[in-house]
Amino acid sequence: MAVAFRQPTFTNPLPTIFKAIGKGFIALWIGIIAVGESAGRARAAAELSRMGYQAEAKALMLGKDISDV
Repeated sequence: MAVAFRQPTFTNPLPTIFKAIGKGFIALWIGIIAVGESAGRARAAAELSRMGYQAEAKALMLGKDISDV
């Protein structure tokens, strides 16, 4: 005579929780990178402007090619 196994009544929520936390950390990391890149571009544009390269600084801050400005 065989033993009939029941379906589990409890599902483990930890994989879902860990996946959500991981996605949150990834979003936070991408945000930190974006802020750092923005600050770097602003600093580079400020230095270009200070040296007299206003057109290049404008192109850098607008994200355009120098020939478009």
